[in-house]
Amino acid sequence: MKIYYAHHVWKYNTPIENFEIKCIERQFKDVVIVNPRTTIPQDQPESVILDYAYKALNDCEAIVFSTFSGMIGHGVFNEIIYAFNAGKKVYQLDGTECIEIRSYTDFIEHGIRDFIFRGDNRMYAVVNSPCW
Repeated sequence: MKIYYAHHVWKYNTPIENFEIKCIERQFKDVVIVNPRTTIPQDQPESVILDYAYKALNDCEAIVFSTFSGMIGHGVFNEIIYAFNAGKKVYQLDGTECIEIRSYTDFIEHGIRDFIFRGDNRMYAVVNSPCW
């Protein structure tokens, strides 16, 4: 199984990123993890980076996303929505477990606690711990 690992850029190249990758590998045997930090050029404008992310997601069966203190940023949010629209399985990494979110409706109605809008008109969301 090929899985796209969506996570905040502040986790890139940190022990937390390594820990989360190991959690995904433990749960999904024989997994190939697509990590945007290493597979997508990061020196491009965000819109270009997201286009690369969507292309990478097209080649995956699923997405696993993690939060940063319960928050997901604009990029991760868009990757999740894209994955739902493309018919991919969506999992939230909660602690050491990947919990499947069964539908877009579940994610929007039960998974999002609050939307946060910043002055730069970017959307961030605070997500609930999975209770699916």
